[in-house]
Amino acid sequence: MVHFGTSGWRGIIGSELTFRRVRMVVQAMIETLRENGAQAEHIVIGFDTRMLSEKFAKTAAQLMASNGVPVELTPRDVPSPVIASMVLERSAAAGITFTGSHNPPEYNGLKIYTSDGILAPKEFTDRVEKIFDRLEKTHDDTFVPRPEMITYHDPKPAYLERLQRLIDWEAIRSSGIKMVVDPLYGSAREYLDHILLENEVEVDVIHNTRDPYFGGYAPDCTSENLSRLRDVMRRTGADLGLSTDGDGDRFGILDRGARMCNSSTALALILDYLARRRHLKGGVGYTVATSGLINAVAHEHGLELVETAVGFKNFGPLLVDGTLEYAGEESAGLAWSEHLPERDGVLACLLAAEMVAVEGKGMAELSHELAARVGTYSFRRTQIPLSDRSREIYERRLKQKWKEVNGFKVAEVDRRDGLKLVFEGGSWILIRVSDTEPKIRLYAEGRSSEERRHLMHLVRQFFSQRRI
Repeated sequence: MVHFGTSGWRGIIGSELTFRRVRMVVQAMIETLRENGAQAEHIVIGFDTRMLSEKFAKTAAQLMASNGVPVELTPRDVPSPVIASMVLERSAAAGITFTGSHNPPEYNGLKIYTSDGILAPKEFTDRVEKIFDRLEKTHDDTFVPRPEMITYHDPKPAYLERLQRLIDWEAIRSSGIKMVVDPLYGSAREYLDHILLENEVEVDVIHNTRDPYFGGYAPDCTSENLSRLRDVMRRTGADLGLSTDGDGDRFGILDRGARMCNSSTALALILDYLARRRHLKGGVGYTVATSGLINAVAHEHGLELVETAVGFKNFGPLLVDGTLEYAGEESAGLAWSEHLPERDGVLACLLAAEMVAVEGKGMAELSHELAARVGTYSFRRTQIPLSDRSREIYERRLKQKWKEVNGFKVAEVDRRDGLKLVFEGGSWILIRVSDTEPKIRLYAEGRSSEERRHLMHLVRQFFSQRRI
């Protein structure tokens, strides 16, 4: 079977993700679009730097064309948010991009975007899954090529123009800040670095070649994976390190001294900056797994808050209809509706650079000032492998009744997305099964680093033999 999680369908290349399965998913998508009345409109297709991504994209284009659907294919790998931009630019019925996002190199996958430039909602992907199940038993995997139905379009100029209009380039240039950019061998190469260099900003670039093995690591913006970025920052005396994940929709930021700025802090700082300096007044979206620091900033500025389950696709419709102007999730996802109704790591990096330039202060100093205004929030996420044993424990914890945990009195139990226990005083823990990897995510937030460490130790004990 095929399963679309919080951010598309992903699987290991050659076992879960094969050319036959790709063709059946694409066929299922075509039938779903036709059921929704998008019969004659065209589709845009892109891909990332992973192994076979380009071939999967061309296979999808050929199958679309054989069904009489005009296709626009990107001439090279592109970040996922660029496909969202391309859908809007070209008034397409939908978009597809082949990407494994931040997963290890042996993974690949597929994301579907609607005509609004947002990740396809659950009702759409559920229908694709259902049709796929039928096709898996009966599908005749042959088609007649129609190359005249396939054209190529480069979405880069229109996408960069969106960013060009949005960012205060003069502030960045005049500040004199030095930056290092690390796209982690992913598809944001020659996007983030390109627009900075075009605007005469001093920048060094690393890992900007195409490598489907990502240097032997998962292209995720973790502190461990940014060790090379850290080294170059120290050697060059750079003020800011900017990184994007494999498909460019998530970000990583290193502050002066090459110190990692966690994503929750970065999301809150950028929200605070946009509210103070850029007149952001609309709603703010966050997930059940996101730090309360975002809530505190929104409350300080009188902004309406909307909480959702984990998965950026939950924000998409709300960014389109105007309910939200800003959305952030703890896994380094940020969207500002002035740009796109989809998360974008390139945008997040540029907003961080603008903020540091305008304020004349590093991320750490800005963070300390923010904590003095709204309080301290110490957040951490980790994970454990999903196994039969860990799943069994997880299911058992979900069913338990909770009133107190090791001296922490439970004020609220939230089972919308896993199990979240909110304690008196506002600290909390959360356990949930990832929809994109065979992992169980563990989250903890306290009002001090000491409390957070204690809570993270506590949530780890959930999966030990010890009775809680």
